[in-house]
Amino acid sequence: MDLVERQGILDSLSKTVQEQMGEMRKFVDFSDFLDLIALKSNNEFVLVIDEFQRFLEISPQFITELQNCWDQKLKNKKIMLILVGSSIGMIQKITSSKAGTLYGRAVKIKIAPFKYSDFRLMFNELGEEEKIVAYAVFGGTPYYLEKAKKIEGDIHKRIFGLFLKKGAELFEEPKNLLEYENVRIHSKYNSILQAASAGKESLKEIQDFTGINANIMPAYIKKLDELLDLMGKKDPVLGKERLRRYGLKDNFFKFWYRFIFSNQTALNIGNIKLVEEDIKENLNSYTGKVFEEICKELLITYINKKIDSYILDFENIGSWWSRTGEEIDIVAYNHKSRNILVGEVKWANELVDIDVVDNLMKKSRLINFAGTERALTRIKEINGVHLNLNDIEKMFDEI
Repeated sequence: MDLVERQGILDSLSKTVQEQMGEMRKFVDFSDFLDLIALKSNNEFVLVIDEFQRFLEISPQFITELQNCWDQKLKNKKIMLILVGSSIGMIQKITSSKAGTLYGRAVKIKIAPFKYSDFRLMFNELGEEEKIVAYAVFGGTPYYLEKAKKIEGDIHKRIFGLFLKKGAELFEEPKNLLEYENVRIHSKYNSILQAASAGKESLKEIQDFTGINANIMPAYIKKLDELLDLMGKKDPVLGKERLRRYGLKDNFFKFWYRFIFSNQTALNIGNIKLVEEDIKENLNSYTGKVFEEICKELLITYINKKIDSYILDFENIGSWWSRTGEEIDIVAYNHKSRNILVGEVKWANELVDIDVVDNLMKKSRLINFAGTERALTRIKEINGVHLNLNDIEKMFDEI
């Protein structure tokens, strides 16, 4: 780091101390700043450093000085030191690697993105359908949600403003994150993430889509899971582990790889209209998978509570699929009571008819979906439960 950049950081620290502590200080080096912190920690004191991983890049000596200061002056003081970072990989390098400067000196807390129940509180001005679509696009990371909330209009205006227009803030966000995490061979990771966003979930499907050798594929997926927390594995509930699937965890990245990354050629030559048409045509079907997860979240929230006359009591919930391609959106079970809940989730304008109910009758007495009058009549005949979007909205409101 050059002297100008170093002094810029010290000047920023001086300004912050003046604003928050009311003290005029002109720090000439980082040890000067840390000496002040040691002095202040004679009383109860909290120090929060945001985006801490940036020091690894711009001033690694500060991290070393912080370690020495902690060991020699701070560890027995009344101080809480909170280091916040958005880069999982770099924070791991600092705190978890034995070669890391702060190895063994930190308690790590991973802050998860908002669940849908949290997200909807931030966008309470939207109708429930609009909330679900917005959550499917922007996910639960507050940084992205703050930007989305500032744009007025429907979801397509928000998408245009943040992804599509020239100079859009989030146009290259996932790509930049991979580069920031120092992930090598970006093209392979991009291919895997694009495959997952396109609905390729088995190792075989991902291999066929990407052309990556099956022997090395698990290593890439493991890094996307454990280092970046972008992909995860899922097994069919009450099914075989060998049918394992993989999918993107984060809705924001799922949307970006499905609609932005896959259309980068068109966007780079300025054909925004083509991409807008793709989004308008396929956003509804894309949202359907996210809606399944929202319904699972709702059921988890209502464990040991009643839906109509039924008390939800299950130990695991997920989806089920077979080798032959049969799938059930929601399966939850309780081994002790031997109860199984089977649900069909539909995100569409068309009403579901009686055939769907008849198929689910073979699986369980508790069914979750919207349908025609004939379907609703059949649900009552089998003592099932029907929830429409209004019911789901009300249930989330009552949490």
